[in-house]
Amino acid sequence: MIFGACYYPEQWNSSDWDEDLKIMKDMGLNSVRLAEFAWGLMEPKEGKFDFSLFDAVLDRVQKAKMTAILGTPTATFPPWLYKKFPEIVQISKDGVVRGIGTRRQACFSSPAYRNATERIVTAMAKHFGNHPAVSGWQIDNEPGHEGSDVDYSPLALKNFRLWLKKKYKTLDSLNKRWGNIFWGVLYSDWSEIPLPGAHVASNFNPAMIQDYYRFQSDELVSYIHFQADILRKYTKGKPLTTNLFPSPFLPVTDMQELFQKLDYVSWDNYPVWGNQQTPYPHPLVSMTQQYTRGLKNQNYTVMEQFSGVQGHDTLGYLPPPGQIGLWLTQAIVNGANQIYFFRYRTARFGQEQLCYGILDHGKRLTSKYFELKDTIQKISEFADDVKDSHHKAEVAVYFDIENSRNYKHQPLSDGLKMNPVPFAQVGYDIELATWFSGTNVLNANTHFLSVNTDVDLTQYKVITLPLYTMFDPLFVEKVDAFVKQGGTLVLGYRAGIKDQDHWMVESPVPGVFSKMAGVEVFQFEAPATDRVGIQMGIWPLKGNKFCEILEPTTARVVAKYRDRKKFYSGKPVITRNSWGKGTVYYVGTSLTPESMVLFYRRVLKDASVSFQFLGSEVERQVREGKNYNYEITMNHSRSYKIAGFSILKPFEVRIKKIQK
Repeated sequence: MIFGACYYPEQWNSSDWDEDLKIMKDMGLNSVRLAEFAWGLMEPKEGKFDFSLFDAVLDRVQKAKMTAILGTPTATFPPWLYKKFPEIVQISKDGVVRGIGTRRQACFSSPAYRNATERIVTAMAKHFGNHPAVSGWQIDNEPGHEGSDVDYSPLALKNFRLWLKKKYKTLDSLNKRWGNIFWGVLYSDWSEIPLPGAHVASNFNPAMIQDYYRFQSDELVSYIHFQADILRKYTKGKPLTTNLFPSPFLPVTDMQELFQKLDYVSWDNYPVWGNQQTPYPHPLVSMTQQYTRGLKNQNYTVMEQFSGVQGHDTLGYLPPPGQIGLWLTQAIVNGANQIYFFRYRTARFGQEQLCYGILDHGKRLTSKYFELKDTIQKISEFADDVKDSHHKAEVAVYFDIENSRNYKHQPLSDGLKMNPVPFAQVGYDIELATWFSGTNVLNANTHFLSVNTDVDLTQYKVITLPLYTMFDPLFVEKVDAFVKQGGTLVLGYRAGIKDQDHWMVESPVPGVFSKMAGVEVFQFEAPATDRVGIQMGIWPLKGNKFCEILEPTTARVVAKYRDRKKFYSGKPVITRNSWGKGTVYYVGTSLTPESMVLFYRRVLKDASVSFQFLGSEVERQVREGKNYNYEITMNHSRSYKIAGFSILKPFEVRIKKIQK
């Protein structure tokens, strides 16, 4: 198992380097990540390269018997490049030019930026590609983060029109498939098509916005693949990755497609950040880690693991003793096989001087250092045993990038809107995390996969499809076969009613799933965050965000609305239908997290999936290793908790070895 740190030797004196590496080694670290923001240092003038600093550092890394992942430094660029080519920056939806002085400004549609990228990446690859200390490459840094996944610049507009022309061939085809007869927006020349930018009132055509998001995804994907091709040419046998970031669907980018040319997925694991007063709930953190694992359906790397309080302008929650060690272990339990802590030592200057690392601004060893060192020592045997083993599960929750994009510009309900920062609309993320929590809190190992993942569905007993409004007929066929062969499908509200051109189908909700689910829906409302009462047998549940009134055709009723404020009290909200040898549950509302757990108790029991509820803050997973199997129990609470016959201390992790 590799443990490492993000290290910025260019921010310190050369006299610090040897001591820094020794401190890392003493802690149990054996690798570093370098150079992802060092373009201006390595190419101080156009075409003039100076790699001497990193030559000296890599020689020391090798001497210390450590390894290094090198980052291509394209997430920020030197001022001379912007001065020569001012068109290389993005423009925001509101018309703000993302000028020099910050990061992630680059316009991926800019030929000048691609040329400059090719020059620096080629030079780095040729120079460092065969260095024995270099174990791999990270391309760019958090591509698409901070709103850089969308661009409204003139170059983006030019490329969008070319992308549309390639897809639709003719304007007649585009007008028909977008439904431009609506409001009479019929384009007669490609140059008439705008970008769907800021607007005063009514939005642009949803089919147009969906295509714009697809285009922007293709631009970023092709940019990362462009760098991958260069690195493959000059750095034989060195694995390639890039690092993703919370929240999974914050960008419109198809990350599964992005990783097709890369060797493994990396994730930046920040369970709390900035001014948050509490960490993310542990099911959300596990979901994001399973998202990362699921993109290539293989174990992953944490390229930035939380080690200290983080923020750019404001700070918030301080993890109590034991919690950062717990978060480290949780990542490994969910499939991480490399962990790099962010960061080794806290910067004394710049925009991230409030992003605390293992060490603070000086070199005094901190409580964080000792906690992480102790955790590494305690879990190393387990980590080494499972690092090459597949994470197994009988349950899977499925997501879809097309529906993630759809719910950004057409969120359906105020309850599905979530804008923690101006560039983020993550209501889809929160909703899917709520569904994921149902089985995670019941401690049934659960995968989180894209509908485009090439896996045999029959390895699962239960699959869940939340917010699957836009449908792919091929995946619908795959799900249909899964159920007929004996599987259990849990289908969420508003399913199966919109095709890939963004047209609504003529049949009632749940559209293409109507026969499979044995139900139809003609009436519905969006109560936002108001909670609506539901009764499932003896269990009172709550729903919110969206409420459908179900009309069963062949399904039997599992739960009904029970709310005196609603005229549809007594009407069905959850149904169960037999389909072939299998079962389809249809859930016509967004259940609250507590209600989701009660609902999935029934689903898992009926599907013969083992589960064990240990409380809302205790997580248990099972893993298979090369030598042993393991039961890992994690207390995510600051209180003592009873887990079976054990009492767990606050933030305690217990790893139980089981003979194979």
